[in-house]
Amino acid sequence: MKNQKKPSPPEQMLVRNNWTDSSERMTIITPLTMFYKIRDEKNGKLLHAAFYPGSMSSAYMPNNAVSHQHDHFELMYVLEGELTNKIERISYTYKKGDACLLNRNTRHMDIPGPRCSVVFINFHAEYILDLMDRDVLFDLSPRLTSPDGIIHDFLLSNLQGEERFARNYLEFSSTLHTLSSPSENPAEVLIDRMQQSLIDNRPGYSYLLRGLLLRLIYTLEDKNKFHCNFMQLDSSNEDFLFARISNYMEETHGRISRSQLSHALHYNAEYLNQIVKRRTGQSLLKLAGGYRLDWAKQLLTSTDKSVTAIVEELGFSGTSHFYDFFRKETGMSPLEYRERNQ
Repeated sequence: MKNQKKPSPPEQMLVRNNWTDSSERMTIITPLTMFYKIRDEKNGKLLHAAFYPGSMSSAYMPNNAVSHQHDHFELMYVLEGELTNKIERISYTYKKGDACLLNRNTRHMDIPGPRCSVVFINFHAEYILDLMDRDVLFDLSPRLTSPDGIIHDFLLSNLQGEERFARNYLEFSSTLHTLSSPSENPAEVLIDRMQQSLIDNRPGYSYLLRGLLLRLIYTLEDKNKFHCNFMQLDSSNEDFLFARISNYMEETHGRISRSQLSHALHYNAEYLNQIVKRRTGQSLLKLAGGYRLDWAKQLLTSTDKSVTAIVEELGFSGTSHFYDFFRKETGMSPLEYRERNQ
């Protein structure tokens, strides 16, 4: 390895200042750091690893599960296994392909589970905002446009808007399309390239690293690859799960079974059904039917697809079943609805 520096303990990448309320506020020495926690499957110990320009350091250490805050933003991404993220007083379960972007005020504590591997990308707000401001897109006219998205808005609101003193966060989960894709998760590919770029420390690495970080942000904002939810501090675990249930319902237009939902969320199907009933007064089956109906209406009014093609796309057992379902919900046949609303 070229230009390797003398390793230092991984915890030195974070400087901690104790607070009087026994929590901790963490700060980073450099504008961007990458820190890993990996649970060793054989001995159960937790490996801490820090990557920085030209080198890395690692050591087995006890999990420093201390409630803390940052003076920067932290993007946590679960690479393998599961992790419990205790945000204030509520514990949330994050699995492979899940991520969380925390602002500077939200107190939290991460507890990696068995076979867990998680990366923490920490960055100063000024660092990422400067990158976003400079990342302009050219169109056919001489004008320059700056890309925006939910992460950009989240960062801006926490720095300049009314939420700069608020405690909130963004949480991400891989779409079913991403989970079922045979190719590598695009976010994980970018994270691996970031780590390699950081440790290589070759000429131009800082520009490459910045570009990869922006690509990672835009990948997390891609609705075809990830679901994203804005969570308030008082969001309960049920809020967390119901938001994810709604995400999967919207992604599949209601074409998702209880068992598929249970597998995707790693929760018992009946427990998820009870959450939906408490929130909507409906069962999971009825909620899914509502999403299928909404998509059927959209296809009828905004496309020229035949009813047979719509039946196949929505996964109904037959045309008569679809006609009965649609008439029961709307009081008219699909063709009548199309004529009135197209």
